[in-house]
Amino acid sequence: MAKSYIINALRTSIVPVGGCLRNHSVDQMASHLIKESIRQSDLTTDALDDLILSNALGGGGNIARLSLLNAGLASTILGTSLDRQCVGGLDAVVQAMQRIQQGTADCLLAGGAESYSLRPKRYYRASWQDEFNFFDRPPFFPGDLPENSIGNSVIELKKEFAVSDEEEFEWSRNSHQKTRQHLKATEKEILPLTKDHQSDPFARNLSWEIFQKAKAKYGALHSANTAPTADGASILTVASENFIRQNTPKKYLEIIDGFTLGGNPKEFPLIPVEAVEKLFSVHQLSWQDITQFELMEAYTVQALLTARLTHAPHEIINPYGGAIARGHPIGASGAILATRLYHGLTKEGELGIAAIAGAGGYATVLLVKNRLTTEL
Repeated sequence: MAKSYIINALRTSIVPVGGCLRNHSVDQMASHLIKESIRQSDLTTDALDDLILSNALGGGGNIARLSLLNAGLASTILGTSLDRQCVGGLDAVVQAMQRIQQGTADCLLAGGAESYSLRPKRYYRASWQDEFNFFDRPPFFPGDLPENSIGNSVIELKKEFAVSDEEEFEWSRNSHQKTRQHLKATEKEILPLTKDHQSDPFARNLSWEIFQKAKAKYGALHSANTAPTADGASILTVASENFIRQNTPKKYLEIIDGFTLGGNPKEFPLIPVEAVEKLFSVHQLSWQDITQFELMEAYTVQALLTARLTHAPHEIINPYGGAIARGHPIGASGAILATRLYHGLTKEGELGIAAIAGAGGYATVLLVKNRLTTEL
């Protein structure tokens, strides 16, 4: 099959709900990144085959199409919108890879955009004559009750695997610490919407006292062990080998593999374990071969257990910080992981993995390798 490559990656800052991105719609954030992605990748608009855009909280419609039109692109580019909840942003990159492998595209934009601040309210009813009720989310599997928190699965797993508060605290504290230490380094991947959006604002000095107070106020899932709901977007440019030969980008990552696995919806936080193990088995890899592991931190317990059960070395996990210290713009979070790999892998031949779990029972993984333009 044809090879595919990431030749550019951008994102906005990731800002908790009600922050400085609160008045920016999904298509505004996405179109902002689309225009700059085209400029940085030296694309002509007729070279772009499609945009695959993930969004989980919007009001429906083809948000990818709206974003393309808002960016001023030709109306002949259709746009493909995707909703696979948390995994959608990374799944968009995988689907772009598959389009190139199949020979139906040479260059695509892929990623996700989410506005928690401007999301519409959704009302449901059990039957035609029932009253409408507002639920924060749709059901994710038969018998699922939207009024129940999906975090209940995480609480049960914490008990099952005997994860202590101290372990949670150390993971969360390290996430904040690494994010704070590398704010300047990550600014190179951020395309600010205004001067106030040049870095991720949430990271802080997390103490044990703050952690304990948060637990006392909110219970087992709280602001110190759960990624804050957030606004943000990320777009990657994915191209074929033929495209690279003709355009010679400054840097590119080869997408070695990427896929989405389904599993038990009630144990969705553990599905990345199976996905990573499959990736290692298929490509005969071990952690000694991996330079950087971008792992989604929707919940501290979820990330901690993935690391524990896959035996991933902590020093390569989210070296620039994670979602606990940035935020979780649902449909964009997977694309942000891939963007982090694009900017984090700097030496020839380095391998990186991104992994994310999704409510409903799935996980997406991506394996990439840093390449030199001179190789083609």
